[in-house]
This record gives sequence, C-alpha cells and structure tokens, in this order.
Amino acid sequence: MRPHGCFYRPMQALSDEQHIAAIEAKVDKLEKKVDDGFAETRTEFRAVRAEIGGIHRSVQAMWLTMILGFAAILLQNHL
Repeated sequence: MRPHGCFYRPMQALSDEQHIAAIEAKVDKLEKKVDDGFAETRTEFRAVRAEIGGIHRSVQAMWLTMILGFAAILLQNHL
C-alpha cells in the first residue's frame, strides 16, 4: 500500500547541482510573476492618473464658471 496525503513526498536524492538548478528555476518563475505584477500595477496607475487629471480639469472649469458667474452677478447688481 502506498501512503498518500499532503505530507507524503517521494524521497529522491538530488545532487547539489540539480537542487540549485531547481531553486533557481523557482526563483526565476517568482521573479517573472513579480515583474508582471508590477507592470500591470503601473498600467493601472497610469489609467487612474489620467482619470483623476480629467476630473481635476472638470472641477477647475466648474470653479471658474462659478467665480465668473458670481462676478457677473456682482457687476450686474452694482450697475
């Protein structure tokens, strides 16, 4: 009968070179995942900054319209 379960691992002797190569492969795979994640994050941040820039311009235009409207009301009442 063969043991099974989450703690069973077949024992296999690896040479130091094989062990180092396996670890390097895992590290390379992890490094690629991290790099891909940062690239995706940078892309998303660019989109958010562009959206915020558009909102900022809209708010500036709204404030300018309010200030000019208030100035027009003051001038109209003064004259």
